[in-house]
Amino acid sequence: MTPPPNTIVGSLAVHYSKQPGIRALLKLIPGWSSADGLLQTRADQIKHQRLRNFFDALAIGHTQITEELIQSDDFLHCYFKTTQAVINTRRKEKIEIFARMLGAALDAQIFTGLDQYEELLDALDSMSLREFGVLRMLNDYETSYATKEFENDVARIQAYWPEFLGNACKSFEVEDAEIDAFMERLQRTGFFTRNTDSFWDSDPRIGKTTRQFAKLCALIARDA
Repeated sequence: MTPPPNTIVGSLAVHYSKQPGIRALLKLIPGWSSADGLLQTRADQIKHQRLRNFFDALAIGHTQITEELIQSDDFLHCYFKTTQAVINTRRKEKIEIFARMLGAALDAQIFTGLDQYEELLDALDSMSLREFGVLRMLNDYETSYATKEFENDVARIQAYWPEFLGNACKSFEVEDAEIDAFMERLQRTGFFTRNTDSFWDSDPRIGKTTRQFAKLCALIARDA
């Protein structure tokens, strides 16, 4: 049964009338009825737009939303977790990343289990879009310098670190005096590490992205 068109889910169901897979997913979200108060009305509008952005991104992804996929307990678990994160997310760009994550969630070559998906989703959910952008920029530098010869990894990182910090401050509006603390805070995500052993004591400020971040990038690139 299709939710009434005067609800958030109902209006989205009308929009995706020609995409039965998306409509089937929408039916799994509790419908929010029209509200009396202006505050609740505005809250419903925000939820509607965030879900609209999410399903738009999901609809154009590589993954086909089939009946068989919707019957998968693993997929549904990922779906419910992801839509909850979407509803709590303000930035459209981040919502689109969540959609790509879900679209690639059952790729056996990348995704190895529910725990991994939840960990990556929770870590991304805890980050700002600016933090994610800085990590993507750092990862680009790492890739660019990966084939160049250096005495060791510390020397390799030191070769691009000042330029990376300068570009990160400029591109993401981080104060020069705050960038070291900014990078320090990124360690909480599990996507960035610094001073991991005694070898790094030569410069405790430098660092690198982790394998977890590589997994996240692979997941969202899969359905881009």
